[in-house]
Parts: sequence; structure tokens; C-alpha cells
Amino acid sequence: MADSSQTKRPETILIVDDREPNLLALEAVLEPLGERLVKARSGREALRFLLTEDCALILLDVQMPDLDGFETAALIRERERTRYTPIIFVTAVRREEEEIVKGYAQGAVDYVVKPFAPEAMVAKVRFFLDQHRRQLALKEEASQLARERDEMELRERRARAEADAHREHLYALFMKAPAAIAIVGGPEQIFVLANPKFEELVGRSDLVGKRGREAIPEASAQPTWDILETVQRTGDPFLGTEYPALWGRSDETRERYFNFVAQPTKDVRGAMDTVMVHAVEVTDTVIARRKTEALARQLLDSDRNKDEFLAVLGHELRNPLAPILTALHIMRLRSTDETTERERSVIERQVTHLSRLVDDLLDVSRATMGKIDLRRERVDVSTAVARAVEMSRPLLESKNHRLDVSVPVGALFVDGDVVRLAQVLGNLIQNAAKYTDPGGHIEIEGTLDGAEVAIRVRDDGQGIPADRLPAMFELFVQGDQSPERSQGGLGVGLTLVRSLVQLHGGRVDARSDGPGRGSEFVIRLPAVSERVPRGPERRSVGKSGQSARRVLIVDDDVDATEMLADALRAAGHEVREEHDGASALVAAAQFQPDVVLLDLGLPGMDGIEVARRLRSYPQLGDVRIVALTGFGQKSAQTRSAAVGIESLLVKPVDMQTIMDVVTGAVSPVPSA
Repeated sequence: MADSSQTKRPETILIVDDREPNLLALEAVLEPLGERLVKARSGREALRFLLTEDCALILLDVQMPDLDGFETAALIRERERTRYTPIIFVTAVRREEEEIVKGYAQGAVDYVVKPFAPEAMVAKVRFFLDQHRRQLALKEEASQLARERDEMELRERRARAEADAHREHLYALFMKAPAAIAIVGGPEQIFVLANPKFEELVGRSDLVGKRGREAIPEASAQPTWDILETVQRTGDPFLGTEYPALWGRSDETRERYFNFVAQPTKDVRGAMDTVMVHAVEVTDTVIARRKTEALARQLLDSDRNKDEFLAVLGHELRNPLAPILTALHIMRLRSTDETTERERSVIERQVTHLSRLVDDLLDVSRATMGKIDLRRERVDVSTAVARAVEMSRPLLESKNHRLDVSVPVGALFVDGDVVRLAQVLGNLIQNAAKYTDPGGHIEIEGTLDGAEVAIRVRDDGQGIPADRLPAMFELFVQGDQSPERSQGGLGVGLTLVRSLVQLHGGRVDARSDGPGRGSEFVIRLPAVSERVPRGPERRSVGKSGQSARRVLIVDDDVDATEMLADALRAAGHEVREEHDGASALVAAAQFQPDVVLLDLGLPGMDGIEVARRLRSYPQLGDVRIVALTGFGQKSAQTRSAAVGIESLLVKPVDMQTIMDVVTGAVSPVPSA
């Protein structure tokens, strides 16, 4: 272990003696101390050295020519820089007591008479060196403390200035805010701040400094004061959504509604300080929403009544068709008069057509009411196509169409109901045949496109105008139905196609380059492996409208937020968008969402803090929080789970995953 003295900075010892042997002797005695030894051969030489350098100890000979030791010591003591430098007189001549007293009078700390013991000299020198080092350390410590004190005072001044500026800035913002803002403090709820909007709301002025219940004493205002008193007492914030008659404010003709937040604040010691109130009137919004909800209920009732009527109508129309067809068949068997064959054929063909229309009508009603049962199994797409072609062959042959089928056998498999898939393809083939002039060309192509099977039905017929493409799959919409080109039908076939494809987890699109340039319908269904067969199963599928949710999107990326919001609205969800944490908290209180899609990398208050605060509000206890983030590290998952985020999705996220998580169709991936 190294000696601690080796780590010390060497101190300077000045040895003053006019005789070289004495200098060498003292140097030899003190050299083991490892300090810096400086020799001076006269008092003047010593004084010149002390003009530019400091030393820890001076060993000064008394008997010297020109300036003796006492005179040199007196001059050393006159200078501020060396006034307190310890001096040890060393002499072999002046031994009298009065000389020794004179030496101490000149500021000496010790008086050593030659000859002396080297060990004693070393001990004396070491003692004064240690004392010198302690003094230096104390000075440095005092200097450091002084610097720290000065820095702390400077930081405090700056902090006070910044706090004052911040308060002034907040005050200016509050006073100019478009919302009603007030701050009350203490058990008596004394107004600390009330901006013009708040004074306008309560119909009072000059509220600052007044007791709350005295300033607004009406009985109708007491429930609001009770809420603020509870917030002050418990420290729990209050979120008032569509709160009626805040502070008793209402009109004679109607009640007024407000969204307001009562947020407690604490002082520097952590004790309850004030309660800040932020209020926005939403009366017009509430009335408009209620009217919209009433209208929506009427529309839903009308839609349900329409579906029920179609179902009953289809059922009642279909009942007499079967016996009519049976009767025609029996008439053919019994009749020997060939002259009536033509009439019977006409009747049979028209009844078959009517039966087909009623079947489509009944299937559409069942699909819209969610009452179709699918008998699922692993289906070879070529089988469904073959059945569809067989059903459509009479119409194709009657119009002399050329049909090309390009669907590989045993290569494309889907999970579905083969009868319903054949019905879908048959409707598309017959639709193409209806709107293609005699002798036209129809193609059916099946391919594997990534994880999907794509089935295309193309024709070179009448085509579809661009403005009609978006509505092609709506109920009762048909192609060109001018009198000279009418093809009959109710306009339900394509609606049925879309409903059945959606029940299979797929989608269908229509394309056309315009009138006279043909059309193409593309069905996309999830592909399944040909090596993993599935047994049949029955699955009842409900109406898609039942999965609508209220979704709050919180993301500072405005473009991404708008795109996601549009997609969710298109899927039937009610969506609200916010771009920062503070706005998100207020929006959550007002909007009461079912699901919050929360970006973690928000400016200011990040997504983790937003989620933590949302979980602290009892009114939002059931909301599902799904985090969207560009960071997929384990730390992000752990932090998300700790504040109650149920799942974490790493960007970019495909739209179907978001749709499934929002609707609850699949359980989201846990965040940790």
C-alpha cells in the first residue's frame, strides 16, 4: 500500500543561512520529507524569493551579515502575503533568553539552537507542514462553500425570475382564454383568479379576493361549490361531462350544459393549495347530438322494419312458387296436347325467374339481419367456380357468350361454404351475362395473391360509369336500366354478393374504364393451406354495425391521425382526434371513449403520463388503452403495462389489426 504522503503536493520550505555548510546540513536533514527545499544565502535573497513565490515554512538563521535574521523576519512580517508564514529561527550564537524572546517577538513560531537533533528538527518541520496543509484545505473548503452559496443564490434568483415570468405568462393566457377559467383557494374558496369568460358565465365581476359562496350565493350554485369543496378536501380531480347548470347557470327556456374540469393543485410542500376550474359550454352540441341520436334511432327503426318486411315478403312470395312449379311439371307429364307446350314453357321460365328473384331477396334480408349460417370447410375454389358456371350456363348459352375459365384445380383453397361461394360467383357471372351484348366474352380467373385468393370475373359488356362505381353494391342499385336496355331484376344480386363475401372474411371490388368498355369484379378471400384440412363448422355471423366504438386518437402526427380517423369512421366508428396530452385528458372526459389509441411519443406530457392520469379517473375506469409507438423495446412494454395500457402496437400497424383491436374481434397483444 502506497504511503499517503506520496499523493500530497510538495510544499516549499525556504532555508536562509549565509554559510553553505549550514544550508547543506539542513537540506540533508529535511530531504527525506520529500518537500521542495529552496536555499537563500542572505536576508535580501530570501526577500526577493518571497516577492514572487509562497512557501509553507521558513528556516531563518539569526546571525547573518547585512540583514540579520531578526531584521529579515520583521520585513517578512510587514508584507500581507507573508505575514502569517511560520518562521523557525536557527542559531548557534545568540543563546541568551532575551535573544530568544526577541525572536518570538519578531513573529517566530519556534527558536532552535544549534547543535540540534535531526529527529527533533524533522518533527518540528513536519508539524508545521501538516498545519499549513490543514489551513490550505480549510481555505479551499471555505472558498468552495462560498462559490456554492453564490451559485445557489444565483439559481434561486433565476428560478424566482422564471417563476414570476411563468406566472405572468399563465395569467395572460388564462385571461385571454376562450374558455371560462377560475382558481379558488382555501376552505372559504376565495377567488384567486377569474378570467373574463368566467365572469361572463356567472354574471359577476371583480371576483378576485371574494369568498366563493358569498360572491355566487344562489341556491342553484351550491352543488357546484360542494364539488369544489370535495376536490379541495380529497385531492381528487373532478371531470364534469355535460354537467347541467354549472353554478346554476340556465336559461328560462332550456337547461345549459358544460364540460368542466376541477383540478387540485399543491404548494411546494405538497399540501393542497388551490382548485382550478376549466369550463366550456356545450349546450348546442348536446342538443344537436340528442337530435342526431333521435334521428339515428328513427333510421335504425326504419331500417329494421324494412329488413323485417323484406324477410316476411320474401317468405310469403316464395311459398306459392313451389306448388306452381310442381303443377306445371305435372301438367307436362299428363298433357298429350303439344300445342300447349310453348305456353307451359313460358310460364315455367317466368316462375323460375320469379323464384330466383325471391331467393335473392330472402338471402339479402337474412344477410342484413345476420341470420345466415355458413357451413364452413376447406373449399377448392375450382369446385365453387364449376358449380357457378353450371348454374349460369343456360343464360350464357341463350346469349351465345364465350366463357373462358382459368382457375387451377387443387391449387387455391379457402375456408368457406361451397354452396354460398358458388352462389356469389353465379351472381357475378349472370350479372356479366346480363350486361354483355350477345356474342360477348366473359373471363373467370383465379390466382393466389400473397395471403389471399383473388377471383376475377371480367366482361367486355356495357361497363359502369365512374360515378356509379361507389354505389354498385348498395341495395336496389342496378346498371343501365333505360327502357331499351332493361335486364330486369331487383338490384339485390350485388348486395348479396358483398354480404356473403364479407361473411367469409373477404371483400369485393368493382372496376370499369367507363361505358362500353366492360367491367371487372374482384373477390378476395383469405387463403388456407392445402395441407391443413378443416372439418365443417357452423358459424352464425351477426351484423357488422354491432361493433361500432367511440375511439379517441391521440397522436401529434396530424396526417397520420386524420388518415386513421377517416378509416375508422368509414368502418362505422365514432372518432375524436387530439394532438397533445393535456387536450387528450380533457377530450377523454368529454368524449367518454370506449377505446383510446395513444401515441407514446407525445410532446410535453408523453403517452405514459397520459395513460397514468386516465387510469386515475373513476369515470374512465372501463376505457381500453392501446399504445401506438415506434419503439418496440422491452422497456416501452414494461412502462406501458405499469400504467394500465392493455396492449402495445409497434408502428407501422396494418389497418386490419387496428380494426380488430378496436372492435374487440381479437384480443390485443399484451403490452408486457
